[in-house]
Amino acid sequence: MSDDISETSSLHDGHGPSFSSYAPIFVLPTHLSLEALHHIEESLVSRDARLTYDASEARLILGKVGQKKRAALELRSRGVWTEDLDLATTEVSDKRSRVHESNTRSKDAVAEVEVVDLSTESESEEDGVQSKHDTGRHLKRPRPRSISSDRSLVAFTQANTSISDEQTDILRVVRLEWLDKCIETKELVPIEPFMVYQARKVERPATQTSSTYTKGSQASDILQRARQDAVFKPPPALPNRFARRHEAPSSQHRPPKLYRQSTSENEETAPLPPSPDWVKNNTLYACMRSAPLHPPNERFINQLIKIRQTRELTLDEIGVRAYSTSIASIAAYPYEFRRPSEVLTLPGCDTKIANLFAEYQQSEDGTLEAATALDTDPVLHTLHQFYSIWGVGAKTARDFYYHRQWRDLDDIVEHGWNTLSRVQQIGVKYYDEFLAGISRPEVESIARIIHRHANLVRPDARYDGRGVECIVVGGYRRGKEASGDVDLILSHRDESVTRNLVVDVVASLESEGWITHTLALHLTTSNRDQQTLPYRGDDTGKHFDSLDKALVVWQDPHFEDGTLLPEADDEEQVRLKRKRNPNPHRRVDIIISPWRTVGCAVLGWSGDTTFERDLRRYAKKRGWKFDSSGVRERTSGGQVIDLEREGRTWEERERLVMEGLGVGWRPPGERCTR
Repeated sequence: MSDDISETSSLHDGHGPSFSSYAPIFVLPTHLSLEALHHIEESLVSRDARLTYDASEARLILGKVGQKKRAALELRSRGVWTEDLDLATTEVSDKRSRVHESNTRSKDAVAEVEVVDLSTESESEEDGVQSKHDTGRHLKRPRPRSISSDRSLVAFTQANTSISDEQTDILRVVRLEWLDKCIETKELVPIEPFMVYQARKVERPATQTSSTYTKGSQASDILQRARQDAVFKPPPALPNRFARRHEAPSSQHRPPKLYRQSTSENEETAPLPPSPDWVKNNTLYACMRSAPLHPPNERFINQLIKIRQTRELTLDEIGVRAYSTSIASIAAYPYEFRRPSEVLTLPGCDTKIANLFAEYQQSEDGTLEAATALDTDPVLHTLHQFYSIWGVGAKTARDFYYHRQWRDLDDIVEHGWNTLSRVQQIGVKYYDEFLAGISRPEVESIARIIHRHANLVRPDARYDGRGVECIVVGGYRRGKEASGDVDLILSHRDESVTRNLVVDVVASLESEGWITHTLALHLTTSNRDQQTLPYRGDDTGKHFDSLDKALVVWQDPHFEDGTLLPEADDEEQVRLKRKRNPNPHRRVDIIISPWRTVGCAVLGWSGDTTFERDLRRYAKKRGWKFDSSGVRERTSGGQVIDLEREGRTWEERERLVMEGLGVGWRPPGERCTR
């Protein structure tokens, strides 16, 4: 596909063709960057396409493929086994023509050689893998070609090109240039010139090898092919091209998996509640919707979150993003779901999510089979335990399990402690303490202590009557009762106060014993004179945040301890006291922001992950780049855009940034996209 698709897809002007009449569409991620794939899917959804993330549900596949064999292999790698429809059509036509020719054979017919395959190739070989069998075993015989056979083939092909929506076993693989052309011309162009592969879905064949074939298996293979040919018939032509207009709307979607309905008949026939404006307008960006901390469908969301975690552990980035999009949409829906069809009305929710809700609705305990695997499957359970170690990602967790053969935390300590990084060692040492939630009163207590030390190391900062300001962000600001860690921002209107402030604050806290370990210390903002992060045209690197910050381990040093050792010196007393300290260790992030961009910093650290992701995506759609250090233009080489200049307080400055970006203000308690 051309490079223009990214730009075209990112500019959703609401005009252009509608793909609502097409069968479910799947976009092959092969040879596409994650960003390009995201743009293509957005372009389809914004034009009413029925997008699916499951290749087995799709009947129209878009991708960067140019050969039938490659298309077949891509589908098979996703669990979809196919048979080339063109080859199947030719076989049926030829057999019909030979029956007809046996009665009306003409002496003037031109003899042509036909190859009849009597080998024992499996369907997997026919799907694109080169046969390992000797072609000398193929029989050749003359096949007269008649006018009737040509007519039969043409008639079958014409019937085949008008496949009805009800035939879910027929699918087409089309080059992405087709989507380019539709968007460029703003109309639906014919698929045929861009079609790479037209196939019929078949059952997955039993695994066999050429060395195990016998004469009996050869015979059964031939008989099986004959049965398939016998039952294969051309699809009947539609009565007229307007018939589809009178079909029920439900025929537009593949029906979900059937579950026994437990809801009452009145509830099933009752009208759906009025759709919010963001549903009517098909708002795709989570940052433009209000998602409360406890939405009506929270229990169902919690099950989807567990499925998303399994996708993270299996390194399925596409699946993680798809589930995140669906979860964010459901979190913003203000009504409790009553039936699966309600799920399908939400942007980002396809038939897979509707099927999962049907399963959830019919389960006795409100669980999903795919979600319980995180607890019941021993491999996933162990991977999740490793992934929960601070400093260990999904790839490292899989390395621990598959490469190093570790099965629990004891294995890590016993067999690989010296191979871990210092941060990972700390993550293992305080594993249970880091997983324990931090109550709101404890968060507030930690923030007060840090705020006090910030003003201690900058005593002259109080000349403005405010001193260094402290803003608690993260889950606490969204209203969570228990936070996984403490995130807070320190700022001051004088940039000379915030320069290198993080170093002095950490040193002061360490001197009083509040910080036991410093996991990371960054001075990226101070090193660039506290300016907004420069814009790089190639957008390389993941600049989620580029502010000065310290990631530390926190422990309250005060506790009742009557044990004293007279023979120990002061330093030894401190060490022994710290060893006996029963207070839990906590994770604390101290972030420093210059006042000029404090609104961007607070906004960048106050939303859930999907909210922040879509905030950056929406800014990119406008031709801007947003991160916690400010906003820059992409088209002008990175010129800084000051959206918060008029704000007198950090609250006003954050509001001005949201309004300036165009997403509109919503309080932090409505940014809970999960």
